Amino acid sequence: MFKTTIEPRFSETDALGHINHTVFPIWFNFARKDLFKLVHPSLSLDGWPMTIAHFNIDIFHQTHYDSEVTINTGITKIGTKSFTVVHEAWQQGAMVARGEAVLVWFDYKEQASCAIPEDIRALLAAH
Repeated sequence: MFKTTIEPRFSETDALGHINHTVFPIWFNFARKDLFKLVHPSLSLDGWPMTIAHFNIDIFHQTHYDSEVTINTGITKIGTKSFTVVHEAWQQGAMVARGEAVLVWFDYKEQASCAIPEDIRALLAAH
């Protein structure tokens, strides 16, 4: 599991005074950085190996500007050509949001999905 700490920015609040729900996909995308480094260490766009096929987010509590948010990121399923990433956002001891993203192993030159290499599957399985 990976942990990412987010310090909410004032600009992420909305008229109701809490973090806007549109911020969570951005935070969760940022929290995938350690996963990206694991499977594609150079982070080079040349040869980038995956694309997002689906994501969903459930919001359980209001999230506030004045307190850090910890995002725990892990892998819940590894298929032949895709894997599912789960994110949990925690603030002040409460899970405030949970999301899942399905990432597909993808060959951008061929414009087609492809099998996840065995060595990458092993790296993913550890998380």
